[in-house]
Formats: sequence, C-alpha cells, structure tokens
Amino acid sequence: MNPLEVRQSKLSNGSQQELESPTVRIVRPVKRRLTLFGLYRDRSVVRVLAARDFKVKYKQSLLGPLWLVFQPLALLGAFLVAFRGLADVQLGVSYIPFALVGLSVWAFFQASMTIGTASVISNITLIRFTPCPRWAFPVAAIIASLPAYGVTVIGALTAAAVTGSLSARALLLPAGLLWLFLLTAGAVAITSSFSVRYRDALSAMPFLLQVGLFLAPVGYPLDALGDTVRAVVGLNPLTGVIEACRWMILAGYKPSFEPIGISLLLTPVVAVYGWRFFSRRETTMADEI
Repeated sequence: MNPLEVRQSKLSNGSQQELESPTVRIVRPVKRRLTLFGLYRDRSVVRVLAARDFKVKYKQSLLGPLWLVFQPLALLGAFLVAFRGLADVQLGVSYIPFALVGLSVWAFFQASMTIGTASVISNITLIRFTPCPRWAFPVAAIIASLPAYGVTVIGALTAAAVTGSLSARALLLPAGLLWLFLLTAGAVAITSSFSVRYRDALSAMPFLLQVGLFLAPVGYPLDALGDTVRAVVGLNPLTGVIEACRWMILAGYKPSFEPIGISLLLTPVVAVYGWRFFSRRETTMADEI
C-alpha cells in the first residue's frame, strides 16, 4: 500500500469515528428568552423603531405634530362644557390645570395603548423573517407616545403657574412619569401579545378606551361621585396615578389616598405579569401571527 492509500485510509477511519461519536445533542424549545440585559443591549433598535413610529403617525397629515396640541385642547373644551358648565363641578383649585393634569396622563396612556396593541401585528414581515427582538415593538410604541404626555403636561404646568396654583412638588413629576410608564408598559405587553392570536383586541381597543375615559377621573373630581361609583373608579390603576400627579403639580390639592395605594399595589403586578405574559408568547409569535 502506497503512502497516499494509507493517508486516505486514515482519513476515512477518522471520519467514520467522528460520525460514530457517542455525543448526543438534544435541542429543546425555550419557554422564555427575554432578559433584562437584552433590554439594554437592543436599545438602539428601540430608538430607531420609536422614531419611525412617531414619523409614521403624522406622515401625510395636514396638521402633523400640531395634533398633539389640538387633541387635548378639544377634550379640555368638552370637559369645560360638560363638567364645568353643565354639571357645575366645584373644586378647590382652578379647573383648567386640574383637567390638563388628568389629560396628560390619559393622552399618554391612550396613545400607547392604541399604537402598542397593534405594534406587533403591524410588523408582520419583521416578526416572521428577521431575528429582531419582539419586545422592541411595544416599547418603541410607548416611547413614541411620550410627546403626547410632554405637550399636555407642559400645558398643565403653564396653566398652574398662571393661576398661581403651581406646587414645588412638581419636581417629583419624573417619578410620576416612571410610575405611569411601568403601568402602561405592562398593559401594552398584555394587549400586544394577545392581539397576535386574537385580532378582536384591535377592534375592541377603541371602544375600551372610550369607556375608560369616563372610568378615570380625567375631567372630574372623585368627590363628585357617589360612594359606589367612587369605589369602582378607585379600582382603576390610572385613578391613583392621576391623583398623585395632581398632588404633585397643584398646590392645595387634597388627593384621595386610597386610589393611590391601590395603584401602587397594582402597578408592579401589571408590569410583572405583562413581562411574563409577553415573554411566554414571544417564542411562538412568528408562527401565530
């Protein structure tokens, strides 16, 4: 046997031994693959998606970003007619900054729920054919809704300063925004992942938001409600956030502490459950969408 034949024989024996290796690899599907480190690692993806969502929202719009000013002003006018003019709601503070604080919380929550619920569905191509992080879409939708909060809360601060009811506690507003962000993120995580399998969530969301506007004290005080209705409205986590933000901005405002306590208890529950629910559904979104 010449040297070439000996070498080929050794190679064939070696490859046969490799093929007959006793090592066995078992591949199992993971139940969750989202991590807190992944949120920081993929922050650039969130930044790009958030900028895109904000631009798309006002693309080919006549007023463009001016809708951020027009919408809260229109709701404020409706509240002035309904609650101040017809119902004659009495407050210990000026009504305009009172209503604008509630509108700032509601504007952010409404915009986030509207865009965030459809965030995964509206990116079907990216979900199916790219390994992009699925959680980036709802988070980007929430970040793209921050201007709705910023414009309205600036209006509330300005109105409170003009009427002489601005409190030094307004410096605590970043904590209030973080509280609102966590609550909204948990709710958006649930609805966005739920809408992947059941499209009814997209159809039901506008109706639920219309009803929710009156189940939160956006334009009226809790003291104007009866005991039963007040207890029901107090169970809404947004009620506690609105009451806390009014206490931060308006000097002399006396909040209801029960809704604040309920919201402080429910916010981490909603946030954690939303994280776990989305991370569980995230592994099968490409197949179910």
